[in-house]
Amino acid sequence: MANSRVPGDARIAFRQLRRSPAFAAAAILCLALGIGATTAIFSVVNAVVLRPLPYRQPEQLIRVYSEFPTLGAAGLRRFWISPPEFRDLRQLTQAFQTVDAWQSSGANIAGAGAEPVRVNSAFVSSSLLATLGVQPTMGRWIDARDCEPGAAMQLVLGYNLWRSSYGADPAILGKEIQYNGRPATVIGVMPRGFQFPPGEREPAEIWVPLQLTDEHLQRWGNHRLSILARRRPDLSQQQALQDLIRVQSIHEQQAGPRTHRFHSRNHPLVAYSLIDETVGSVRPAMLLMLAATALVLFIACGNVANLLLARAQARQREIAVRQALGARAASLTRQFLFEGLLLSLCGGALGLLFAWGGIRLILAFGSDSIPRASEVSLDPQVLAFALGASLLTGVVFGLTPLFQVLRSRIFHILKSSGGRTTATREAHLLRQSLVVGEMAFALVLLIGAGLLLQAFWKLSRQESGIREANTLSLRLVLPSSRYGPAEVTRFWNDVQQRAAHLPGVENATLLGGLPPLRQLDANDVSIEGYVPRPGMPAANVDYYQAIQPGGFEMLGIRLLEGRTFSASDGPGAPPVLIVNETFARTFFPGSSPLGRKVNAFGGGPALTVIGVVQDVRNAGFEKRPGTEIYFSLPQAGGNFRSASLLVRGPGDPWKLLPAVRSLIREMDSALPLSQVRPLEDAVGVVRAQPRFLALLLALFAAIAVGLAALGIFSVMSYAVAQRTNEFGVRMALGATASNIFALVLRGAVSLVFAGIVVGALGAFILRRTLQGLVFGIGAVDLLAWVLAPLLLLLIAVAASLAPARRATSVDPNHALRYE
Repeated sequence: MANSRVPGDARIAFRQLRRSPAFAAAAILCLALGIGATTAIFSVVNAVVLRPLPYRQPEQLIRVYSEFPTLGAAGLRRFWISPPEFRDLRQLTQAFQTVDAWQSSGANIAGAGAEPVRVNSAFVSSSLLATLGVQPTMGRWIDARDCEPGAAMQLVLGYNLWRSSYGADPAILGKEIQYNGRPATVIGVMPRGFQFPPGEREPAEIWVPLQLTDEHLQRWGNHRLSILARRRPDLSQQQALQDLIRVQSIHEQQAGPRTHRFHSRNHPLVAYSLIDETVGSVRPAMLLMLAATALVLFIACGNVANLLLARAQARQREIAVRQALGARAASLTRQFLFEGLLLSLCGGALGLLFAWGGIRLILAFGSDSIPRASEVSLDPQVLAFALGASLLTGVVFGLTPLFQVLRSRIFHILKSSGGRTTATREAHLLRQSLVVGEMAFALVLLIGAGLLLQAFWKLSRQESGIREANTLSLRLVLPSSRYGPAEVTRFWNDVQQRAAHLPGVENATLLGGLPPLRQLDANDVSIEGYVPRPGMPAANVDYYQAIQPGGFEMLGIRLLEGRTFSASDGPGAPPVLIVNETFARTFFPGSSPLGRKVNAFGGGPALTVIGVVQDVRNAGFEKRPGTEIYFSLPQAGGNFRSASLLVRGPGDPWKLLPAVRSLIREMDSALPLSQVRPLEDAVGVVRAQPRFLALLLALFAAIAVGLAALGIFSVMSYAVAQRTNEFGVRMALGATASNIFALVLRGAVSLVFAGIVVGALGAFILRRTLQGLVFGIGAVDLLAWVLAPLLLLLIAVAASLAPARRATSVDPNHALRYE
């Protein structure tokens, strides 16, 4: 019998909402904003954090690293493994089914009818794909024979590269292409979406065999391999770690004064799950954004609850009549439930449209800051989340007003004159509490957005140490198959001199690596006059840099002592180098390093320090610069096969690209250009994630403030309507319009102040969280803490002006007669 009444109750609910289109539109829009924002962020969190990695039993995959805790100011953490260490891990570990290695690299690709391109590549061990449990979509994977030293080079293409460079031609299998100038045969194509390592901003697009010779397996200090292991399914993560500690202890027993082995104090082994290594750095930020959208959803639901409470209060007489005629609580419950569900489902449907647009917006502005961004979509899990959020809000906030109505006494409602009823004290308190909560959450989001915007502003003010304006940068990598050391040096000199004379170019130079975040070199050196004692840093240099004569002047790197490189510092001149101020301060505190000899290339000749220059950011903006030494490219160019060409003109740097591209094509038609962008953009990559978080939270804060303003407007409007008689009596007794206006505003301001007090505690907790996520969040940021409450107060007052003016227009005679 009850089931037969469901369609009728649904029709009644639909008619009730159709009679109040303004109410329905406001409720649906509020829910759509809240559900849409939450669903968009949940889709990102689901793809990045919650969804398993697309490999076989990914929970068993472990990244293994070595560390050097005693090197540098903070030690070398999560460092690479050397080839002999990799061999020993394979032979000595018992907790792993497989232990595989790869080495990230870059490659110039040409041939088979494709334009030369620069791509990311990886040298991989033969069983890596079996460890991951993935199969090529065409052809085969690299096998053990391909990894034998001296074997012909084979390679596997990534799906996107196969489509973009070779037109998805299936006949590419078996064809020969040029890999860094060497012939290589295409043996396979990986499936669409395959990415390894996962979460990389610039993942590998080509995989080639890792061939380790006997010479490689004797070089214990050559740390260059990344390690992936699959633990046995019958062992826990902790047991696998204990097995690594056992291998470490075996090495430690073999260690001598001049041997390089794993050691618990100087060179430990560490391991982490692959999923933690992939998303661990962004998980807190993602969860923070999800919590922020949950606050937006609560504010939206609070508004809808207030609207429903006001509407239910206006329908008290109708409901009382129905109760007096025998309507049961179950029938009323179904009607209110259907109204709430109808509103929430309509809001959820519109919210999905907002979520789709939000996802597009997030990927457009934040894909570089989000690992696994390519997996973000409105998949079934996200749709189920949106449906669940809609149903939950419909049930909870649809039935809340009913409880208030059912508690009212039928006799008093029917007895009230004119059919007019007043809200119960509990209903009034509930509505005010909802507004206080909305204000509190809006304040949390406002302060959070203010803190992030301040932090981003501080970050944007951080100097990289070089002059960036009007400069185009592009990366060039010279393959060893076609360029010997002498040819490399000659090419660098020629390209710099010819680029400097191109039309529109004012200056040009070459730089080995760009600030502000460089890949760590951490090379042992021999420094004349420096003998490390206990507590002093080892003779190890964080960063090697190369630059052309005149480059310091072009980039605005200030000379502190000595001289910079000149044209006379060529191949036949005495080898020289320049150090940064951190190097001078670290190894020669209180004295000058000028004239000291540094052996930086093992058995090569020692170089003389001729100058000290100011620090350039090389470890990011949040860390102090590391030790850095500069080599003259005309002298040491053979040791630097990759460099960034920087050309500067008077205006838009992109206008210089055609001439530079023609020059490179003329010098070497098979040499691709990569990482082509203005120098300001290259330096600004480090600022991408803080900027993304700041803009996203600012957007949520704007939505929250708008919804909170709507909430206080609705509460004050309803309060004015309910207090018509009171205002009439006050005005009859002599109260002026300004008195009534101030009375209404005081009510609004009191709600805002209560929300500010409650929200301040949440904002304090948020600040502590943000300090661990974003560089530049201070202990006390008075600007955000003062402006956010003030802005919220002004918005609340503005939202209350219309109801306050309406209260002053009450006619005392009309109000008293109405009552």
